[in-house]
Amino acid sequence: MLATFAGESVRAEPGTATGGDVVVLQTYLKLAIDGNTGPNRIGKNTGAGIMDTNVYLDQTAAAKANTAETLLGLIYTRSANTPNNDNSYMQGGFMLAKIKESGVELGQPINLPTLNGERAFMRPLIAFTPKYAVLIAAAEDNGLNNNNPMPVMFVADKTTGQLVNIPNSTRGNNNINKPTNLVRQALNDGIQVNNPNNQRGPHMIVPVSDNSFLVGMQYNNQAQEVFRVTVNDDASVKMNWLRRYSNNAVHNRPQVAFDGTAGYMTAIECNAQPANIGIRLSKFDVNTGQTISSKIVERAIPQQNKYVTEPHIGLVGGKVAIQFANSSKARNRNGNNGHAGGGNVTRLGLYDPNTLDRVGNLVDAPANYQRHAGMFTTSYGPNGEKAVAVISGSSTGVGKGLLQIIPLKADGSLGEKDFAKMYTVSTFSDVANLQARGKRNPNNQAKGFINGIGDVPNPGFDKPNGFMPEVKTFSASAVTGFADAAASTRGLKEGMWLSLVPASWKEGLKTTPGQPTDKPGGNGTETGPLPRTTGPSTDPAGDAKQADPPPVTDGESLPAPGNGGGGSQGFGDDAAGGCSVSHKDGSNGLGAFALIGLGALLATRRKKEAQ
Repeated sequence: MLATFAGESVRAEPGTATGGDVVVLQTYLKLAIDGNTGPNRIGKNTGAGIMDTNVYLDQTAAAKANTAETLLGLIYTRSANTPNNDNSYMQGGFMLAKIKESGVELGQPINLPTLNGERAFMRPLIAFTPKYAVLIAAAEDNGLNNNNPMPVMFVADKTTGQLVNIPNSTRGNNNINKPTNLVRQALNDGIQVNNPNNQRGPHMIVPVSDNSFLVGMQYNNQAQEVFRVTVNDDASVKMNWLRRYSNNAVHNRPQVAFDGTAGYMTAIECNAQPANIGIRLSKFDVNTGQTISSKIVERAIPQQNKYVTEPHIGLVGGKVAIQFANSSKARNRNGNNGHAGGGNVTRLGLYDPNTLDRVGNLVDAPANYQRHAGMFTTSYGPNGEKAVAVISGSSTGVGKGLLQIIPLKADGSLGEKDFAKMYTVSTFSDVANLQARGKRNPNNQAKGFINGIGDVPNPGFDKPNGFMPEVKTFSASAVTGFADAAASTRGLKEGMWLSLVPASWKEGLKTTPGQPTDKPGGNGTETGPLPRTTGPSTDPAGDAKQADPPPVTDGESLPAPGNGGGGSQGFGDDAAGGCSVSHKDGSNGLGAFALIGLGALLATRRKKEAQ
């Protein structure tokens, strides 16, 4: 039985650099920003320190050709020291980081201009052109003065991090301290936009070319949209198109992907909270935004108290990968039906890019924590096989951030959830606690987003004294969490952890996951060969399942029954067609499975304490 937990998987104790023939794949982990600034109290619009972090890889042709360094962009919302005109401490910020043969170089955190409004710079995204860092977020300070957040953009020099002028900015030429409004730019470019003054929020960005991007966007908490935007070499901005894919969506947070030919968008479709219809997958032409095909690929079953939420999308092995969650409703609370203490279990499936039908069965509980998990795709193992990376964090703020790798099997289907393929990505993580209390609706519905990106090249690969020389590529993440144990016990604001998890490595090596450290070399430095051990190695194959769930640690409180407990649940294959699902044990909904997961956790803890 799978369960929610906060422990580490079984780790080989690293020996010396020559102490065995199994390479210990250390995770590079460093606190990139402390974040404990701003007002001492945490409440509405004070922020939680660092929030809603996102990480992006420079994927331009020039960057791919430059084997000497890899550029990462880290973007976030932060707590400022002083409030803006609306008594909000929210402010945007970003950081540029480089991986070199000599190790990781973190740039200085760059604070973006103070903007007006409660929601000053929310759900930020970052991407790169050959010259610029493209910074997109939702902001009330967008030139309309109607308190509705809209997608806005700053452009920065990707070498210096300094903002550059957008010559056709909707805020006026040379107004560098105000972001351009992308919806107003769409109107300027002759694009028809439904209700252009209403609120919109961006949620995911992917490149189409060196200077053009797809962005998934939520409209007014009721519709699914995507736009394509191009940033030219003179920093001028062009909106190529803006399309709507469903008018029937609440809290849908559209996600996007691009396979080199077509674009894909997935989001929740519903007309109530919790989400009562299903997950819509749409395929579209990236040149026009025109829909090619679209369908509900996973359905909710409200009559059985089974709902859908939080889909994430990626492309792997010629298929579309979607991770989502099935949730249940326990009770109404202040009229908010969507976040009322019900169970939550993540699911993972593959879908045919032509028919959009699911291929094979769903994987139950791929995330290590079941609440607000994220997902991306990556290579894995000595041969760089395709895999899904599920990233999740603690809902209390005192547990680790964890990355679970699920490789594809030889037949292209999803592999087993093997705890020998679980990695720590932050010492502390938070997807619900301070992240909710410091935002606009404290103690109401809110989440902390957790993201990552795969296939990050290592310039130190195969360089004997380079940075982690055995590792070809990494999975990178920027995770919100407390800076240290003292900060967690004192309830201080949170920082941002940068992690680089070895994803693919030199052929012929036997490997095992290691401990997180900012000095991964076997000699206790940042560079040089990784440590070796005489312990067992990990089988990277998708059909291997070597390790059981680790014991619960004291770092994460156990979930109450029906409150996000882990475990597989009976949302069977018939659910995709909306059919009734029966249970041999007579249970209905997620509650019984949460109880089973809780029982397994308690049994594990008792066993540990008895040792």
